[in-house]
Amino acid sequence: MTQNVQAGGSAATNFGMVAWIVYAVLSGGGHWIAGSLGGLAIALAIAGQEYRRHATKIMSCTTAAFFVFSLVTTIAAGPMLFKHYNISLTWAVFAIVTWVTLLIGFPFTIQYAREQTPPEVWKEPLFMRLNVILTVVFGVVFTVNAGLGVLALKTGHLLTLGLLLPLSLLAAAIVFSARYPKGYAQRFAPDWAARQTAGAGQANE
Repeated sequence: MTQNVQAGGSAATNFGMVAWIVYAVLSGGGHWIAGSLGGLAIALAIAGQEYRRHATKIMSCTTAAFFVFSLVTTIAAGPMLFKHYNISLTWAVFAIVTWVTLLIGFPFTIQYAREQTPPEVWKEPLFMRLNVILTVVFGVVFTVNAGLGVLALKTGHLLTLGLLLPLSLLAAAIVFSARYPKGYAQRFAPDWAARQTAGAGQANE
């Protein structure tokens, strides 16, 4: 069961960027409703797959909710809001959700970390502290990117400030989240790191 959750949940989540690519391509061509519908369809498919695997992610639900908001708003009032504020709105939504997960004591990265660690470490204080650090990193990146979206609109540097720099920061956060936990565990909890390795070995058998 655990292996199915890890494989199915992670595989579905890896397709999350596809929804945003479809949305970006269609909306960039002026097809705002089609972009929202396409992104929503993919986001719902991902959320449904995760639900079936008992691995529903907060960020997958956030993505689907954003596309619902985009679709309803565009149909009701036209695409002007997203034409001007699409970049900052997108990052701001994820920033708000990220900080809320911290405030309620459930950093969103826990859902991903649990797929990579054995259940016996989930309740350890170090595990929570690690995910607070990772979630804060993403929260800062999302918040900065929202600000860059506003700056890009004011300065006209949409490619650099609205696309290239935000994606670079996001990529850096993803790399950090992939590499930092191993060093963190080895430094602060060598026994935990050993259990992670043992758990991973058992899962691969």
